[in-house]
Amino acid sequence: MIQKLFNKKSFYFLTTGFIALVVGLLGGLMDIIQPQNVIDTAAVLGYPLYFFTLLGVFKILGAVGLFLPKSFHKLKEIVYAGFAIDFIFASFSHFSVNDPLVKIIIPLVMLGILAISYYLKDRLN
Repeated sequence: MIQKLFNKKSFYFLTTGFIALVVGLLGGLMDIIQPQNVIDTAAVLGYPLYFFTLLGVFKILGAVGLFLPKSFHKLKEIVYAGFAIDFIFASFSHFSVNDPLVKIIIPLVMLGILAISYYLKDRLN
């Protein structure tokens, strides 16, 4: 019973859904709406706010792209690469301004979840 709950397919959809919903849709929407915490983060990191607007649009497009059918394989590869680059740069940006360790680690955890999703996407039955 437990083995069926944690098969490759369900774990793929769990990891992919988490990235798509939390990072892609929710994170993208927050980057576009720009509540005070996004404005504060932009100021600390030294990025202009228009950068976050464009980043938010790409995150939302990436969330949709993660669930494209297998026939869009090359586009999905670009989406995975885009999210990976976002996580790496987010971590390095926080490191560069001496932010607390948790702000540096969280994007790397997201990168790990993305890597699991990527690994499992081609191994589904």
